[in-house]
Amino acid sequence: MNIPDAVIRRRLANVYFLWGRGKTTIAGFLAEKYGFYVYSTDDSRRWHMADAVPEDQPYMCRDFMAEYGVKSFWELPSEVIDEREKHFLREMTPMVIADLIALAPQHRIILCEGDLDYETVAPVASHTVHLHYCGNGFDWFNRPDHADSLRAIEARADLTREEKDRLIQAAYRAVAPKERNLPEWVVRLKVKNIDWDDGTGVKQTAGEVESCFGFGEQ
Repeated sequence: MNIPDAVIRRRLANVYFLWGRGKTTIAGFLAEKYGFYVYSTDDSRRWHMADAVPEDQPYMCRDFMAEYGVKSFWELPSEVIDEREKHFLREMTPMVIADLIALAPQHRIILCEGDLDYETVAPVASHTVHLHYCGNGFDWFNRPDHADSLRAIEARADLTREEKDRLIQAAYRAVAPKERNLPEWVVRLKVKNIDWDDGTGVKQTAGEVESCFGFGEQ
C-alpha cells in the first residue's frame, strides 16, 4: 500500500525535523523552553530493531559483529560501518514515520531529532533544518548514550592499551564527518541550513532554529 506524500505531509504538519550536529542539544533547549515533545531516532532504534524482521529489514537484523568475527561495532571496517548505517536508516525510516503519524495528534509540536533516510523524509516533511558544525572541538562521544561505546572499549580485558587506543581512534574516524563541506543532500533537498562553531552559544543557535521554524510566532 502506497500512501501519497501529500497525505503523509499533512499528518506530519506539526513535526519539526532537526538534522546535523548539535541537534540533540538544540532539541532539548527548545523542549525545555516551550514544552515541546522530543522524538529521538537514536532512542527509537531499540524498539524498531526488536520489531524488525529479516524479510523486510535485512540490515536491521544482521549481526555484523558475528559476521566479521569482531567483539565491537567499531572493529568493523569503516566502509562496512558506512554501508550498514545507510541501509539501516533506509529500513528504519518508514517505522519512524509511522511512529510520528501516531504521535502527531497527541502533541502540539513534535521535535524529531536524529538521523534518518533524508531522501525519504524530505518529500513528506514540512519543517526541516540542518545544523552544520564548522568548528574543531565537537566530540560525538561526549554524551551519555554515546559515551557507553568508549566505556565498552576501555572495559575490554582482551585488548592492550595500544589496541584500545587504535580502536578508539577508529571509532572517531567512523563518526567524524568525511569533509568539512556542507553535505550535498542539504542543498539538493532544499533543507534550511544553520552554521555554528565553537564560539556559537546554544541560545544563539536555538534562536536561529526558532526563527526558521517560526516558533515565536505561534
